[in-house]
Parts: sequence; structure tokens; C-alpha cells
Amino acid sequence: MDHFQSRRRFLTTSLKVGVGAAVSASITHKDYGVIARTIIPHRSFSQAAAMQSHFVRLDEFIARHMHETGAPGLTLALANKKGLIRVSTYGFADSKAHLRVVPETLFEIGSISKAFVALVLLQLRDEGKLDLNRPVVNYLPWLKIKSSFEPITAHHILSHTSGLPAVPLLTDTLLSEIPVTYAPGKKFLYSNTGYNILGFLISAIDKRPFAEAIRERLLRPLEMSSTYPVITNDSRRVMAVGYMPLIDDRPFPRNGTLGEAQWMEVDLAAGSIASTPADMSKYLRMLVNRGELPKGRLISEESFNLFVKPEINSPFRGEDASYGYGFWISDMGGHTRLRHTGGMVAFSSSIDADLTSGIGAFASVNAALQGYRPVAVTKYAVDLLNASLKGTPLPDPPPPPKAPDKIENATDYAGTYSSPDDAKLVLEAKGKQLVLLYRNQQIALEMVGRDLFIVNHPDFDRYLLGFTREADKVVEAFHGANWYAGEAYAGPRTFNVPKEWEAYGGHYINDSAWYGDTRVILRKGQLFIDGVQPLISTGEARFATSEDSPDWISFETVIDGRAMMMNYSGIRFRRAFTP
Repeated sequence: MDHFQSRRRFLTTSLKVGVGAAVSASITHKDYGVIARTIIPHRSFSQAAAMQSHFVRLDEFIARHMHETGAPGLTLALANKKGLIRVSTYGFADSKAHLRVVPETLFEIGSISKAFVALVLLQLRDEGKLDLNRPVVNYLPWLKIKSSFEPITAHHILSHTSGLPAVPLLTDTLLSEIPVTYAPGKKFLYSNTGYNILGFLISAIDKRPFAEAIRERLLRPLEMSSTYPVITNDSRRVMAVGYMPLIDDRPFPRNGTLGEAQWMEVDLAAGSIASTPADMSKYLRMLVNRGELPKGRLISEESFNLFVKPEINSPFRGEDASYGYGFWISDMGGHTRLRHTGGMVAFSSSIDADLTSGIGAFASVNAALQGYRPVAVTKYAVDLLNASLKGTPLPDPPPPPKAPDKIENATDYAGTYSSPDDAKLVLEAKGKQLVLLYRNQQIALEMVGRDLFIVNHPDFDRYLLGFTREADKVVEAFHGANWYAGEAYAGPRTFNVPKEWEAYGGHYINDSAWYGDTRVILRKGQLFIDGVQPLISTGEARFATSEDSPDWISFETVIDGRAMMMNYSGIRFRRAFTP
């Protein structure tokens, strides 16, 4: 109880933001019920005053954006080469207690931490202590990597071209043999496992704990005094409450109900930092000054050039980009932009730094909304700042997202689908709505991806309703373990299934909030994760999630015809005896 009381007292106290004398303002957006608080340092006041119309446009967009996404709270920092331009905070740090986000509220920045790791390694390179092209096992002899390819280096890991598994975040996976499925340097595959290894690399070379190295090498020279290098129970006292879907074992509809997420400490390098918007403005200032600080440099010019050098093509959320060391790098209208996102159990973040114009934005939301990141907020903020610098008209805000139940090609899916036991799915297209006729009800479906839909009904809410095509024509539907042939379906209707696979289906749980639970189902002779992701058999009860993925799944300890454990690239899930 004292733990929470301390945090709440802190969040409701008016404290100085730590950037010198400042002015503040509160703006209420009546349409969406969002209150924004703004801090502008006096040294930026003249610029901020000239941008007032830009800020009004930005605040209006953010209020609308939060309403559309269901974000409980949001924090935003804007900076240029001189430092902080503006901190603004919106919504609630604690919805139940009605505590608003204030500039001192701590947010987890997630994978934006990866560039901090890269900066420390580049410092060690500047000091002659690290060769980025030397095999990483030379520095970490305890690390067991199973590979028939050339050795993996720090350079490969920094650029996500190592071939190491993508998903695992826990230390468990680093303590056993780690498989590599393709030659390093040839392909981009985002790897949290790799960056966790880099945290151990820093500790081994710098001869002190990772957190201490981050604090002394980065946070202290950057004067980020309110930032935590690792997320601890102590940081919880000043942290916004994090939210996630109240029922998190099934698809989450837009503006679904959120619940307070399980608290957890995070001490691994793939995403361990928590910060405030004012502190993140100091980080942005360093980025847009290309590593230069008010006194000296954080890393050498040569190392900064390595830091932002595009190493391998990798789209950033569908846009053309390349990955460097902890950042996606894009050429956007002749401007070099550094961008990254961060996703935690209950936080979503985005950073966007324009090296050409010398401005940047950081935003964070205290909720995890199944793939959401506040990229639209940071991108629009940078676009507005650029318009102010150029004296050009204000850019329009991003358009509202399409209503999920407005489906342009609804007629593609209309029809009657039949299961092998003659159960029926009947769907009708009514204008731009796709409607499921079920038990005298008409249920409008929400599209969440190509051929994938949420059905807002208790009998269907555990899995997505999906459709498959042949020659671009929809021929069948599926939902969990059930599949339904459409009138145009001409494929087989019976399937051979290895007897042992019958033991693998079921509900599996991991106690870490990172992983939670998942369901394995058997449909049409194939195993699927959560009814959507097919598993590819590689023999001996072992499966891959794609042809060239280093991640793997195995099923273990079969008792009375049921596997008691599922192993996901070293992360163990136990069978749950619940639906």
C-alpha cells in the first residue's frame, strides 16, 4: 500500500521539470475529454510563441488520436539542437485514481533502449576496447551459439543481421545453445535475443553491471537525471500505471476494455529504460547534434557516422527504410530521419529525429494495444516543426483511421460456408459492412488484417475469423479449430494427421507477462498458433514458424495423450486445463 501511495503523492505534486524557468499552460479538449499540460522553457519561449498555431493543431490531433486509439495517457517531448522546445502531457497516469500525466511521470521506452546500447558499444569502440567485427563469443566465452556459418559479431547483432532468434526476451534463452539458421549479415531479422546478449557484452568489457554502465556513460553526461537504466520496483513509485487488454488471451477490438497490467521489473538490454519527456528531449538534442554535447562529444564523429549508417534494407512500419545501429534510417523528402518504436507489456513509444533540420519528437503511451505505437504522433509533430522552420503552410493531420466495420470488399466474403459436420456460417454484405447471421442476430465484423476479422460475440471472441483464397477468390473460412468450405472450394475434405500431433493441441501458459498464454489448435491436418500462425514441422516434435526463422517450438512430456509443456525458443509454457 505504501508503494502505491508514494507514487500517487509524487504524481500529484507540482514539481519543476528540471529545464530551468518555464511557463506552463493547460488546454482542455472538450470534444474528447483530454486535458493537455504544457511546459515550455523560457529559452524556447519566443520560438514556441511563434509556433502557437502549430501547437494548437498538434494538441487537437493528439486529443482525437487518443480518443480513436483508447490511449489512457500520453507524453510528448519536442526538441531541437538547443534542447527542449516543449513538453506536453495528456490524459491519465492512473485512470482509476484520476491522476493525470504530468511532466515528471515516468514511462517505459521499450526498444528505443536499443540505441542506448549501441551508443555505449560505440564508446567502447572509441576507447579501443571493442572490435565490432570480432566474434562476440571471444568476449563472452560462456555463450553457446549453434551455427554452421561464420561467427556472429557485435556489428551483426547491432544491425539485426545475426540470424539469432527474434522473439525471446528472458535470460533463460541465453543460457542454453542458441540456433542460427542463416549466414550473418545476409538478412534482417529483429532480434531481442541479440540485444540482450549485447547487454552482457557491455558488462564483460566495461567490468561493471550493465545498468551502471548505461548510467555513467550515457545518462550522466546527457544530464538525464530522472531516467532509470533498468526498470525496478523503485522506479514504480514514479511510473505511470500501465494498461493492457483486460482479457488478453484473445483478439482485442478497437476501443476494447483495458485493465491494469501486471507489474514487472525489466533488467535486460533489449528494452530496459524508463524516462520522462524532458529527459528524452536531452537525448533528442544529442541525436540532432550528431553526438555533440554542450561540452564535448558523447561518441566520436566517426562512431556517430557508424551509428546512423544504413546497414540493411528493412521497412519501417511499411515505409522504405534501412536499419543501422538501434535505429531505422529513412530519406524522407531529402531529410535523414532516425526512427524507432518501443513496445512493452503495458507501454508503447515512438521516437523520430530529423538530422537534416535538427528537430525531433518522442512520445509514449501507458498502454499496449496489440501492435499500436504512437508513430503518427511523432511523425506529425516533426512535420509541424519542419513547416514552422520553412514557413510553409501547416500540414494536415493524419486522417482518422477507417472504421473497422467499414469493409470496402465485403462482397468478397459473402456466402454460406459449411464445415465437415455440416455446421454453417452465413455471411452477408450490407453496403460496406460484413455481417454474420448467427442465432437470429446480425453481427457486424471488424477487419483487423487482410482476410481476418473480429467477431464481437462470446461464441467467437477467442479466435479471429479468417478466410483463405485461391486465385484471389475467397473459397473457405476458418475459426480456431473449425474450418468451413465455401461454395467455390474444390480442395480435399479429409486430411492425414500424424498421431502424435493430437497431443499438442491445447492452452499453454507462461507466468511472465511478456508471454502470457497461447493456444495451439489442429485444423485441416496442420497445427496453428492461436488459430492463425501455421507451424512447419521440422521433425521430432519440433516446428518452425516460417521456412527460414531461427525461432522454434517443441512439445514435451506427453502424459495421457497430452503434451504438458510447449517450448518456444527456450521459453517454456505449461499446459493449462482451461479452454
